[in-house]
Amino acid sequence: MNKDSMNIAFVASQGGHSGQIHILFTKKVLGKYGAIFITENQKVKSGYKVKEKSFLKKFRTYFFPKDHLQLYPWRYIQETLQLRRVFKEEKIDCIVTNGAQISIPACIAARSLGIYTVFIDTVIRVKTPNWSARACYYLSHLFLVQHQSMAAKYGNKAKYEGGIL
Repeated sequence: MNKDSMNIAFVASQGGHSGQIHILFTKKVLGKYGAIFITENQKVKSGYKVKEKSFLKKFRTYFFPKDHLQLYPWRYIQETLQLRRVFKEEKIDCIVTNGAQISIPACIAARSLGIYTVFIDTVIRVKTPNWSARACYYLSHLFLVQHQSMAAKYGNKAKYEGGIL
């Protein structure tokens, strides 16, 4: 991974997860790096839609169907394959996600392509691990929690480096 010309995919569900990504990763933070944003939208019924210069008014955004994965294994497989295609086309070097549903196929797709994967547990989790974080714990290279007490709830791989938000 060349740190001078890295392409980063930010992956987050619509709503609070997406809002946290927008707070953390500003144009100033991203600097010279390339980026895309992958999220969900209720208007998308299948596949995905692309909007240019949507994320931070500079980067491309990919919209996938919202809440359609649920417990349907076939949908996870489909979305994983679609995300693999996006990651290849965009030449992604690293993904950063903070959950929910879309994070699981994103982490699977990234790991299957050898892409470095970072999961940041959402700031609102203070007592118990959430289900997408539990799955992504095993799929991520770096797993960050925002509360020191949460590190022990996940395991040795979970790192607390201080509150992010």
